Amino acid sequence: MKKFAVDVAVRQFAKKGEDTFGDAVKVVRTPDSTIIVVSDGLGSGVKANVLATLTVEIACGLFQGNLSVHEIMETLIATLPVCKWRNIAYSTFCAVRIYDTGQVAIAQYDSPGAVHISRHGHAQIVKGEDFEVCGKPLQEAHFRMLSGDMLLLYSDGIAYAGVGEGLSMGWQEEGILSYVSEVLPVSAGDVTELSDLVADKALSYWKGNPGDDGTVLAAKYRRANIATLLTGPPSDRTLVSKMIKDFVSQKGTRIVCGGTTSHLVADYLNEELQMDERFLDSDLPPSAKLLGIDLVTEGILTLSRAAQYLKSGIPEGRQDAATVLLDFLLAADGIRFMVGTARNPAHQNISLPDSVSLRRRVVEDLSALLVERGKETELVYY
Repeated sequence: MKKFAVDVAVRQFAKKGEDTFGDAVKVVRTPDSTIIVVSDGLGSGVKANVLATLTVEIACGLFQGNLSVHEIMETLIATLPVCKWRNIAYSTFCAVRIYDTGQVAIAQYDSPGAVHISRHGHAQIVKGEDFEVCGKPLQEAHFRMLSGDMLLLYSDGIAYAGVGEGLSMGWQEEGILSYVSEVLPVSAGDVTELSDLVADKALSYWKGNPGDDGTVLAAKYRRANIATLLTGPPSDRTLVSKMIKDFVSQKGTRIVCGGTTSHLVADYLNEELQMDERFLDSDLPPSAKLLGIDLVTEGILTLSRAAQYLKSGIPEGRQDAATVLLDFLLAADGIRFMVGTARNPAHQNISLPDSVSLRRRVVEDLSALLVERGKETELVYY
């Protein structure tokens, strides 16, 4: 399971008089990295959006292949259309690949510079090396991010904000860098807050009437939040001690689902289970409290309800043990399910084989739904 994760937030606005963004953004998560591409289509409106979207789709596809940055840039430059009248590209781009190790590769084609923000609050423009592909000047940069570091990418509508509205050359990268340094304490490392602050400032320079499409993207590299959920006793009673030891040794959020399971954990920790009185009027069994464990709930019914909420949505105003369970699971980047495979006659037809037991099926359904939500999951059976 990944040890690090990348948070990404995007804020965009369209040029005045347009309903469609002329910029495009695509984020792709691979098993070992996060790929981010921001493209600015020539002009504005639908045509610009189509060209920018074409660029991010091609770039993300190429970055997922086993190609060097130079090979990717050469393919992109050769593929993207060029305006025959002005001899300029129909779209520009900044492509970033952040590996789970923290290594970063950035390739830029006629786009504004990226800003690297250290976890200590120091912001600087990323300086890359210039090179030429198919007669076009590009930049390439390689460096490493540490946990808590951020990147800020932006399009021309941000860099040149205010042109014709009081700023002769626009905001420019030094102005953006100064503002980012100023508002970092306010954003408190939140990517959505930072992207909103920068976009709002650019709009203020445009006096609410942008002369170009604007895009701001903030990305943060951080340690992954892992949740471990234990449910059901093992099929072999001799594995109880190993299962509980494996569970309590996990770092991050720890959740127990199941009456028998929770008592096994409580006995191991030599702690007392206490009823959580928050949801006594719910149609689900109430949750419990156990020192050292983040959440304790009933098993099959609560897990099934959580899966149902993921499929159909949580009814307005609904709060119960399943909604609390989902809060923990959706806040995690990865979820490790530790599943005991002991048969429970109260929950299943005794003629069914262990592989299709109700508990296992419910957990696998819940895991699949979480994967659809972008979560990494792992299932371990006992």
